[in-house]
Formats: sequence, C-alpha cells, structure tokens
Amino acid sequence: MKKGFVFIFLIAVLVSTYYGLKNHFGVIEKITPRLQEETSLQTRLGTVHPILEDQMVVAVVLAENHAEDIQRCLDSLFNQTYPHTRFILIDNGSTDGTYERGEAYAKNREKPLELIRYETRRPRLEVLYEVLGHLDPHDVVTLIEGKDWLSHENVFDHLNCAYANPEVWMTHSRAIFHPNYQKIVGKPFSDTMLMHQKLRESPGETLFPLVTFYAGFFQAVKLQDLLYQGEFIDDCYALAVTLPLIEMGPEHVLFMNEVSYVINASHSVVDHQMHLQKVAAVESHLRSLPNLSPLSQLKLSGVSPSFHRYKADVILFSTDRPLHLYACLESLFSKGRDINDVYVLYQGSDQEFQRAYLNLQNEFHTVQFLNVCDYPGNDYATLLTKVLESRLHASPYVVMSEDHMILEEPIRFHDCIAALEKVHADHFFLFHEVEEKKALPHAIPISQGIYAYQLGEDGAHRPFSATLCRKSLFDSLEGIDTLPAFFKLWERKLAPAAVALFYEEKRVLPLAFPLDASLSQKKEWGHKFIEGYKIDLPSLTCELEEVEKGEIPLIKRDRRHVTHSTD
Repeated sequence: MKKGFVFIFLIAVLVSTYYGLKNHFGVIEKITPRLQEETSLQTRLGTVHPILEDQMVVAVVLAENHAEDIQRCLDSLFNQTYPHTRFILIDNGSTDGTYERGEAYAKNREKPLELIRYETRRPRLEVLYEVLGHLDPHDVVTLIEGKDWLSHENVFDHLNCAYANPEVWMTHSRAIFHPNYQKIVGKPFSDTMLMHQKLRESPGETLFPLVTFYAGFFQAVKLQDLLYQGEFIDDCYALAVTLPLIEMGPEHVLFMNEVSYVINASHSVVDHQMHLQKVAAVESHLRSLPNLSPLSQLKLSGVSPSFHRYKADVILFSTDRPLHLYACLESLFSKGRDINDVYVLYQGSDQEFQRAYLNLQNEFHTVQFLNVCDYPGNDYATLLTKVLESRLHASPYVVMSEDHMILEEPIRFHDCIAALEKVHADHFFLFHEVEEKKALPHAIPISQGIYAYQLGEDGAHRPFSATLCRKSLFDSLEGIDTLPAFFKLWERKLAPAAVALFYEEKRVLPLAFPLDASLSQKKEWGHKFIEGYKIDLPSLTCELEEVEKGEIPLIKRDRRHVTHSTD
C-alpha cells in the first residue's frame, strides 16, 4: 500500500514540475487559437521576465485541530528550495494539541517558525486580517490550511519567477486531492470573465489553492467587504478574500499551470444542515455585492509616519451662537493636532449677532470666516463647494461639526486619518454616545484606542455629528441650498454596509443646550460674548446638569492670538 502511495505521489510531483517548467522556462503548450484569444491576459502575464530581485514569500498556515497533519504541512514548507521565506503558523482555537506539535516542530530548526495562538477560536477572516495587516506590502502571501501541504519543493521558486513580472499581483494554480490523487482542480479564467467582472455572478467559478498575492494588495481591500452582518466572515472566507482581489486587479491575476497544492480530503465530513444554510447565506451575500472598481496602480511601499503626517481641514457651522463657537474654537486649538485650514460658516439673524461674530474673528486670525448672508440666496451649495474644492495646500480630509462640540481630550487627526486609510473607510465619528457604544458588540480594534464597526440599518440613520470624513463624499452639492439639506446629504452617505471608526474613550463633549432655547436666550448669550465673557471650559464637566438647563459657566476672557499647532 505504501509503495502505491509513493508511486502516485511521485507522478503528481512529476506532473507539477513539468507544468512549472513549461510555464517559467519556455516549454510551450499547444492550444487552439480560440483558447489563446480567450486567455490572452494569461499569455501576457506568463511571459518570462528576468528576476531583478528575489521576493519575500510569506507562508501563512491557518490551523484548526490539524494535529494529525500539521507536520506534513510544515515539512512541505521547510523542504522548499527557495531561501527567501517566512513561515507563520496560526493556531485558531485548536483543542487537539495542534499548537504543541507546531511548537515542538519549531525547535532545532535553522529557519524560524513564527507561532501565533488564539486560545478561543475566532472567525478565520478576522485572524487573517490581523496578521496580513502587519506584513510588509511587498511580501508575497501564500495561504495554506493546516491539513493541506505543497505538492513539491520548487513551488516558491516558481512563484518568484512569476512575480518577476511587475504586472502580476496575484496567482492561483492547480491542486490535487489526497488520498486518491485522481481529481485535479483549477483552471485559468477567460479574459471576458476577468475584464467584465463576471466572477461574482458565476457560482461555479472559483479559485482553488494555491492562491498567492502581495500583502499590499490584500491591504487595499475595504474592511466592509470582509464583514457580514457586522462580523468578520468565517465560512467562505477564501471567497471573501479572492473576489475583491480579482475585481480590483483583473489584469494582474496569473494562472500558474501546475499542480502546486495538495488538498487533504481524508478527514472530510458531511456538514450539518444548519451549517450548510449559513454557508449558502454568506456566499449569496458575497455574490450579491456590487462589483469593485479596478485599482489604477498597486502601492507596495508604505509611507513612514515619521516623514509624513496627515492633516485635516475643519468646517464649523454656526448660527446665532458666537459664545458657543468661541468655546469650540478654543478647544480645537488647545486639544486638536494636525489641523490644516479652519473654516467657519456662520449666520447671524440680526446686526447684534453679526457684530458678535466680527468680534470673534478679531481673536482667531488664522480662521477663515464665511458669512452665508454674503452669498446670493444664502446658497450653501456655492459656499461649501468653495470650501471643499481641491487646492494645492488643501487636505482631502475634513472635520465637520456644529459649534457646540468641545474637544475634551487631545485628538491627533493624523491618527484618525491613518486608521481610515488602513480600513479604507469614509467616516470617523469623533463623538459617540455611551449608549451607542454599548450597542456595538462587534467593534473591531484598528489601532491604539480606535475601533471600527459596520453601521447596519440602525447606524445608517444616525443624525449629523462631529465627524472626520473624506471630501470626495461631497463632490456634488447640487440642490444643497440650506444647512439642513446638507445634513440630510451627509446622512445619505451612510450606507448599512459601510464601516465607521470611533474612539474607545470619549474625547468630544457636546455643549448641550435646550433645543427650545428662545431667541431672547440666544441674544443674552450673544450679549455676554460682546461684553467680554467666554464659556469656562474646565467647569463644563462638573456642571453638566446646569449646562443642559441652559446655565452655562462664564468667565471673562483675555485677548488671544491663535496659531495652528502641527505637532
């Protein structure tokens, strides 16, 4: 029996080696003109290029109760002849000793084996997202299940040849099934399938292992495309990874015509009906999502934070509240960092309010004050278009808030923007009610003190609040002639599937005031400002109940000259 197994395995190795040599060292397969026309992309991507530098190949093994097969899997990695490799074994909640066997295997090895252990099982995509997010963008990732193994020792050499072509961002190949070694899966996609993005709507079409890609390519996927009902996808995780990549780089997916992977089907069991229904629901969800736009280029070099800091423009909306606006600006310049331009869009209903705003301008010389009344018909669309337009020194990010939001703790907008860039989201909510946070059981840690979550139907209907977002959301402002209309537009930009970020700890305090505050109350506050008073910010947190009743703690203010802080 052992001799028969060895004989079959040698045949598989010879077949895969033949295909590898054929692809990368000039052995040409005769194909019909029609097939050649349908796979012209593969012909171009498979063209042999000189190897100018060796790629770092990172093998990520995801193991879940694979103690019986993990050694064979690891052997296939450590036996690779290609030297520029890194091996990571992730034990995802195993209870059969998989981690212990991996730990024992790692001892006395010349090449290190990095071990990551999760005591409690987590969704597979959550685990991969965390690990792959920390890799160098230029690393070539190979995803391997702990029960499977590579078919021969030259797999990574062939990958290095394939990625010598700068147009290759991703590869897939053929796989053979163990223990019978009779079924081989994997084929190239036609140009039509790739370029017209037909894969999502074709359930029979999928990628088989070995799937590889640049870590930077995976890092370009939006976090929202990896979630289902607010959680990371577990079942169908391979499909969730490959669908976005193929659509984002249809001209950069190479099929390597070799058997490079062995799928171990010896322990396959029949799934329970409920599990099958869940898998079907997740796959249906993935295939129902809209197609993604292809990337124009792939960034494979990270930008060091020490040499580049993101900055944000700030837009504050104020109507008959100069006293509150002063407190908002004062807190912004004392607690905010990485601020670019600051704009105040204000309206004063009479001459007294206009006078108060003029007094305020004299104390914040670096802020650009724009009076809505100066624009014909009080047209917010024209005003906002001017503020949001792309200029040489302008930031592509903007903080938007009404004038009653006070920065209570320091906020570095660079950190907020870096987190947005990491997950490719559009909104960072600077203010989150405590009740809102309690209703977020699936919050995802992104960086120090910053979390993300999928909005869902309820979250997509939240009212306007202090938010950092991308200016590109508001490319078209046609018909937005009032401030309430703009707030409605802002709300429409929140889709149920979208991901938003927030701080774990509260950093913004809403300067609450009675919603039914009378005009006389507002005028009284305006008079106090003209008389030289300001809100006593340190006292706010101690007197919240009084503030909610409209009793704001005031103190005399000194003349101030504000400059932007860029730390």
